[in-house]
Amino acid sequence: MKITSIDSNLLAEIEFSNAGRGPGDFDNDIVAVHRGYVDSLPDGTAAIVVTADLQGRETFASAAGRPLRLLGEVLPGMLQTDVLPHLGLPPGDIGVWLAGDFYTVPALDKRGGSGDVRPVWNAFAAAFDWVVGVAGNHDTFENGANRPRWTSPVHFLDNDQVTIGGVTIAGLSGIPGNPKRRLRRTEDDYAETLRMLLRDEPAITLLHDGPDVPKSGFRGLPRIREIFERSAHTLVVRGHSHWPEPLAELACGTQVLNVDARVVILTESSRSPRPS
Repeated sequence: MKITSIDSNLLAEIEFSNAGRGPGDFDNDIVAVHRGYVDSLPDGTAAIVVTADLQGRETFASAAGRPLRLLGEVLPGMLQTDVLPHLGLPPGDIGVWLAGDFYTVPALDKRGGSGDVRPVWNAFAAAFDWVVGVAGNHDTFENGANRPRWTSPVHFLDNDQVTIGGVTIAGLSGIPGNPKRRLRRTEDDYAETLRMLLRDEPAITLLHDGPDVPKSGFRGLPRIREIFERSAHTLVVRGHSHWPEPLAELACGTQVLNVDARVVILTESSRSPRPS
């Protein structure tokens, strides 16, 4: 699967409450929703929603006095109601790729908090036809488990893969770091695990952290980039570090889609007309 282009005009901007660094220090922020085009999609799929690092909560206005839900709990319904119906999509499933980190503390007074993100995954599963994703370093699940108990059509990946519509999607959760902390492997372990995962030549590789792109000045991990440069081409999807543009290409031609704090909706260019 290759991304052929990403529209310069946004489909939408979704407002949310972003955590600050102390009591009352939150502010309002925007999640950009992009439209991207690919040369092909999994069989039977009309579009794929791709996102990561939705580390915020709904606005007080949308909560209308209720406790603030996680941004990732409310965003699927907004996309389903306000965005996707206007894209002229052909019949088919709407799939989701999640690249991790969907929690923000309820009081909005701390950035980088960790917590249970099952409500986010469940919201995407309720709104769309299938979900494939990995965990970020701030995600927790039931009883602190590193691996949640979902079954098809929800697929959690950590050093494994799934095939949907003839397309193989591999995933590696967490980040390189101190293995005494949850969802972290040593850099050596992370690199070797990724190298082994890529031996099956997946069409898509979902990560939370991922490669840097030196020619563009985009942040990431040089060692992970070197692994992709020595492997068969795969579309890399990552979050964790925000880039000014969602799409970049490694020197070897491998594409990297960065969805940190943004949404990209992928549709097939040969099927879906571009909006005027």
